[in-house]
Amino acid sequence: GIRLMVAALALLLFAVAAGENLRIEKKDIWIIIALGVIGNTIYQIFFIFGFDLTTASNTSVILAMTPVFVAMLSTMFRHESLRWIVWIGIILSFIGLYLVVAGKSGGFQLSWNTIRGDVIVFGGVFFWALYTVLSKPMLEKISPIKWTALTMSAGAVMFLLISLNKIISFDFHKVSFKSWAMLVYSGVFALGVGYFVWYSSVKRIGSSKTAVFGNMVPVITIALAYFFLEETVSLVQVAGVVIILAGVYLTRSGDKWLERKKGLPEYSY
Repeated sequence: GIRLMVAALALLLFAVAAGENLRIEKKDIWIIIALGVIGNTIYQIFFIFGFDLTTASNTSVILAMTPVFVAMLSTMFRHESLRWIVWIGIILSFIGLYLVVAGKSGGFQLSWNTIRGDVIVFGGVFFWALYTVLSKPMLEKISPIKWTALTMSAGAVMFLLISLNKIISFDFHKVSFKSWAMLVYSGVFALGVGYFVWYSSVKRIGSSKTAVFGNMVPVITIALAYFFLEETVSLVQVAGVVIILAGVYLTRSGDKWLERKKGLPEYSY
């Protein structure tokens, strides 16, 4: 609850500093509140509780399904018409991420001990995909920084109300300065700046092509862990990284590649 409020305040300050007018049309108020709650309250609740009931590896693999959910919903709502090469890129990026996770921890493990958490995380992925796709039309008339600030604020207020009893009863004297610094960093950068960059991309290249970049997270994590923590990297993980990069390339630039190849059929599904 506190982290989301930090993120909301940071985004509001960013928006004001950028000269944004935070006024909105009356007809858009309930859309902003609804999507803010879906993407910043419901998603966070599903992710946190689901992650607590399953493994980190399972969570990583399930989150890799985000581009698939986004692509399916974008097609369903007729926001995007994706060529077959884009679908191949999405599938490849998922396979690559699975190899990255499997190379470190054995991959996705289905058991009765984790099934409840897995289902909850799947629910979170669906709500995040819904939030991403339904935000696209609004980004045609509201800037990414303004949209992110308003939806984050709506979701943060709702989440704060839900977590208020826990916050009031919490002993803040036990929290170290380092922990506060980590919370602020997470709120301002991981949530605030991260969401702003995400929706700037959604506006420019679309929901599906943005979502696939989420699978780059383990690639960057492996690189940082290798150089800064001296962690070993297996050949399976290296193969996974290569496949992820290929999948991201096809998703992002496959259309242009097809256009350069004369004579190839340009089917859309």
